[in-house]
Amino acid sequence: MKVSYDMVVFKLDQLKTKKGMVAGIAIGAVLLVVGGIALSATFDDTQKIVVSDDFKVARYNAGIKSRQVAELSEVAREKIRQANEAEQMKDNSRAESLLNEAQFANNEAARNAAELSRHLQVLVGFVNGMPVGKSQRYAYAAMTAEISLVSEYIVYTKNVTELIESVAAGIETGKHDKKTIDVVLQRANENVKRINELNEDFQTKIGKFDVSTQ
Repeated sequence: MKVSYDMVVFKLDQLKTKKGMVAGIAIGAVLLVVGGIALSATFDDTQKIVVSDDFKVARYNAGIKSRQVAELSEVAREKIRQANEAEQMKDNSRAESLLNEAQFANNEAARNAAELSRHLQVLVGFVNGMPVGKSQRYAYAAMTAEISLVSEYIVYTKNVTELIESVAAGIETGKHDKKTIDVVLQRANENVKRINELNEDFQTKIGKFDVSTQ
């Protein structure tokens, strides 16, 4: 089967739209968090925090989507690594199949990142209206980790797109661009490591928030 850039490389126009949407939501959330922190100059841990049902749903879904972005990012990166090895061995059929699997995994990660950003909007809106104190600080820390995760994912997607294009070009032309692929794959590895760290940080911080409101 001949490799098609239209098939392999993410449907780039659609991906750019997703990236723009995710980035715009993330930037808006950052501004809300920063604004909330600026207003939280004094703290009162005596006030009882009442967590709304909307917050509980968004918090639960954000935790799931965060894990899925981390897991799917790792899957896509690994599929590309395997596709790169297959392309070097001239096993083009396997390389094509792995590239398509990587594309699917990253498309799913992009969908989950967009959904995570929407849940973050709900969470940040609640946190900014929360009485200042320990619970709010935990919540801000958790939101900051998630916003950073979405931002890191956007950078990761750029690297994944470049990797898929480079491996696909090798299949098309028979010329393997080892130098470019090795450099970009290392960047993607670093992105995945950071995404996993940020997911773990969010899960820890939001867990502390949960305990603080009980």
